[in-house]
Amino acid sequence: MEYLAFSLIKIIVTIGLLFVSAILLLRYYFTHKKQPLPMLQQNEEQKIILPLRLQACERLVLYLDRIAINNLIARINKPEMNAHQLQAAMVSSVREEFEYNLSQQLYISTKSWGIIKNAKEETIRIINTASMNVAENATSSEMVRMLLDQILKKESSAVDIALEEVKKEIQGYWDGKSSRNA
Repeated sequence: MEYLAFSLIKIIVTIGLLFVSAILLLRYYFTHKKQPLPMLQQNEEQKIILPLRLQACERLVLYLDRIAINNLIARINKPEMNAHQLQAAMVSSVREEFEYNLSQQLYISTKSWGIIKNAKEETIRIINTASMNVAENATSSEMVRMLLDQILKKESSAVDIALEEVKKEIQGYWDGKSSRNA
């Protein structure tokens, strides 16, 4: 009889432990099921944000290409312009392009945006310096010559440095190391 009672107690305790375990597992499942997993939530955010960031980088690469001195000259210089008209048109173009792309700073790091702003300022400085170094009544071709002399003296331009930074930013998106305020 004792053996039967002991076996019955063992069975009841085992069933009780299984029942308690099942309740704990179900409770854990339902509490975590209601909250999305952080990794899944992050992946959903990435699906939305990544294309916007890549588009911003694409637009900023285009902006940097458009403000490169040689491209500005090719796009803006007209034979009938004098040096100061060319200077004004080039500076205006750089500033307008910058204002057009101003909102892209939301999608890139603070460091990259600072380097892009520096490229804009450096480009304007080069244009203004060249303008100051030509005669008052100089032709646009003299201004172009002065600009080309200035950019040939530099090993790397601020625009080239900014392009490299944007490329690093894009690479960071793929590596998963990108940070907004890096």
